[in-house]
Amino acid sequence: MSSHVKRPIRTRMYSRAFGSGHPPASRAVRKIGQTGLTLTLIGGIMGSGLFLASGQAIRLAGPAIALSYLLGVTIMAIEVAALAEMSAADPVRGSFLAYARRTLGPGLAFVGGWVFWFSSILNIAAEGTAGALFTRLWFPAVPVWIFSVGYALLVVGINFLTVKGFAGVESGMSLTKVMATAVFVVAGLAAAAGLLPAPSRRGWALWTASPAFLPRGLAGVAGAMVLVMFSMSGTGVLGLAAPNVKKPEGTIAATIRNTVIAIYVLYVGSALAITGILPWHRVPIAESPFTAALRVLPWGWAASLFNLVILLAVLSAMNAGLFATDRVLATLGRIHDAPAVVARESHGIPRVANAVTGVLLVLVSGLAYFLPKTAYLYLVTATGFQALFVWILIMVTQIYYRPRLLRQGVHVEFRVPGYPWLSWVGVVLMVGVIATAPLAPHELIALGIGAGATVLFALAYLPVRRARAHSSP
Repeated sequence: MSSHVKRPIRTRMYSRAFGSGHPPASRAVRKIGQTGLTLTLIGGIMGSGLFLASGQAIRLAGPAIALSYLLGVTIMAIEVAALAEMSAADPVRGSFLAYARRTLGPGLAFVGGWVFWFSSILNIAAEGTAGALFTRLWFPAVPVWIFSVGYALLVVGINFLTVKGFAGVESGMSLTKVMATAVFVVAGLAAAAGLLPAPSRRGWALWTASPAFLPRGLAGVAGAMVLVMFSMSGTGVLGLAAPNVKKPEGTIAATIRNTVIAIYVLYVGSALAITGILPWHRVPIAESPFTAALRVLPWGWAASLFNLVILLAVLSAMNAGLFATDRVLATLGRIHDAPAVVARESHGIPRVANAVTGVLLVLVSGLAYFLPKTAYLYLVTATGFQALFVWILIMVTQIYYRPRLLRQGVHVEFRVPGYPWLSWVGVVLMVGVIATAPLAPHELIALGIGAGATVLFALAYLPVRRARAHSSP
C-alpha cells in the first residue's frame, strides 16, 4: 500500500496484539507467494470431508449431492471472499479475530476465537481419524486410534518448521491431491459416459432412473448440507496466512478466484463421477467412496494408489488446519483472551501455541480408542456446526468492517460484489444449513455439542469482562 494512503489509527494494545496492516519483516515473515497460498488454501479445504464424509452425504442426497455441493461451494465462496476482502485490505496477524474485535466488540471476538480454536481441533482430529481408516486398508489389524494419534503427532512436528518450510510441505501435499482428484474426475466421468470400461448400468441410467437423482427429495439434499459444509471448513487458513503473503492485495484476490473455480470443478465433478459408477445406495460410509468406485473398474491397483493419495490429502488438511489453529491461539494470547505465554513466537512460528494445541489434539484423536466406529461422524458434524458459527461471524464482521476501512481512507482493492446484499444472503444461507440438523441422523447430538461449547465460551467471557472493567482507570 502506498505511503500516502491514510492508515487506521490503532490503540497501543491493538498495535501490540495484531500488528499494523503491513507488519515489518521482523513481525511477519513474508515468504508465501500466490501459488503457495492457493495450494495452502485448497489443502485446507480438501480433506476427509470430500474423501470420506462424502459417502454419508451421498447416502442422504443420492446423485443430487451434486446440487448440495453447488450450494455449498457458493456459500463457501461468499465467506472466503468476505475474509479475503478484509485480509487483502488489512493483512494483520489474527485475521478475522482482529476485524471482529474492532467491529463487533471484544465479547464476540473472544467467543469466536475460542470456538474457532476448539472446532479446529475437532476438525483436525476428524481428519486424523479418517487417515487412520484409510491406513487400515493396508494394516487392518492395527487399531484406528494408534494411527490417528500418530498422525496428530506428525502434523504438530511439521508445524514447528519455518513458514517457508510449512509452505513447501503443504504445497507439495496439496498439488498431489488436486492432480489425483482431477484424474479421478476425468476417468470417472469417462467411465460413466461409456468411454472407459465400467459396469453396464452407469452414468445417465444411474443419475436419472426414478427416483435415483432425488431419492429422498429436497430434504435429502438439505440433510447433507452440514457434511458438505464440513468438507469446506478449512478456509480460515487464508486470513491467518495473510501476514506471511508477498504482495497481499493482488495475491489474495487471485488466490480466491483460482480456489473457488478449482473447488467447484473438483467437488461437483467427483460427485457426478462416483454416482455415475456406483448406485447411490451402494456407496460405502465406512471407507472412501473414491476407492470403492475405483474397485468396480478394471484397474484394481488404482484403488490402492488413490488410497495413498487421499491419505496424503487428509495429512495436508491437518497440516493447514493446525497452521491456522496455532495462530488463532497465539492471537488470543496477544489480546489477553488467553495466557500471554501462548503468543510467543520464534521465526514467525507460534511454538508455544503449537505445543498447547498439539497436546489437546493428541488427546481428542484418542477418542477413536473409545468410539472406533462413530468417533469420525461425531467429530465431523460437531465441527460443521461450529465452523458455520465462525463463518457467520466473519460475514457479519465484513458487512460492518468495509465502511470502517473506507472511512479511514484504506484502499479496499478486492471487494465482495453486491455489497451488502450478497453478504447478508450468505448469512441467511448459513443459518439455513444449521436449521437442517433434524433432517439427518446424529446431527442433533452434534448440534448440541457445538451449541454447548459456544455457550460455555460465552460464559467464560463474563469473568474476563468483569476483570477488565475493574482494571480500567
